Amino acid sequence: MKNIDYAAMGGRIRSARQALGLSQSELAERCSLSISFLGHIERGTRKMSLETLVAICDTLNLSADYLLQDELPGSDAVIGNIIASVKKQGPYQYERYLTIIKALAEISDKL
Repeated sequence: MKNIDYAAMGGRIRSARQALGLSQSELAERCSLSISFLGHIERGTRKMSLETLVAICDTLNLSADYLLQDELPGSDAVIGNIIASVKKQGPYQYERYLTIIKALAEISDKL
């Protein structure tokens, strides 16, 4: 069983929050937490309940796998639904979406 690195998990929460342009106050409010407790979570100095983990994952649109172990899930339901929707629009549209996704991946690697 892997040990949980609470400081690293807190750092991933902070990074995701900042990437969404949310302040600690905004995230704390959306998750029904105090700002102080969220600060402790982000620093890894306090452990959170399962309910809090779920609230943070939902609010930041992150998987628990990513927050807990820095691993992205093998299958993302949101992406799967988008791909299924695009496939219904036909092969041309599907290929265009794949090209766009590949271009975004290349750009993000350079950031």
